[in-house]
Amino acid sequence: MTAGKPLLLHACCGPCITVVHRELTREGFDVTAYFYNPNIHPWKERERRLETLTRYASDMGIPLEVDGEYPLEENLRLLLGSADRCSACFSDRLEATARMASGMGIGSFSTTLTVSPYQDLSRIIRAGENARDKWGVEFIFRDYTPLYRESVRLSREAGMYRQPYCGCIFSERDRYLRRR
Repeated sequence: MTAGKPLLLHACCGPCITVVHRELTREGFDVTAYFYNPNIHPWKERERRLETLTRYASDMGIPLEVDGEYPLEENLRLLLGSADRCSACFSDRLEATARMASGMGIGSFSTTLTVSPYQDLSRIIRAGENARDKWGVEFIFRDYTPLYRESVRLSREAGMYRQPYCGCIFSERDRYLRRR
């Protein structure tokens, strides 16, 4: 059996990688997951998501690269200094993924962010294309939002931790303020 086309997949968490990895593998990609998410606050939330992703990747035999840095101050400056926090966050994470792919000699990259109906796909596309242009690696965009409910089902069946907000301190605040 021949190996598929190598692809570095930015992974935000375990639940989101379930269907995205499956679909990319079906398309013939040889996927390596990459955890780079300095936006996730607080630290314990980041660690909980990483632990869930690490366990799932291990169970499924998915190679996983983890950026162990946690540049909290840098990330907060980035978010506070941006008129559009989400776009800045997507750009930061997808540029890091494209840079890592380039450094690893992997010619394409993608993200699990496109499974969530709560994310703005146009911002993700723009961030991915900018990262592609800067680092010279192909951005593979797929709209996986139709598979969101399936990812929820699969992650619940697997007993995965399912996070209640996107990741940054602002998304946590916004989620809980809206509940009132």
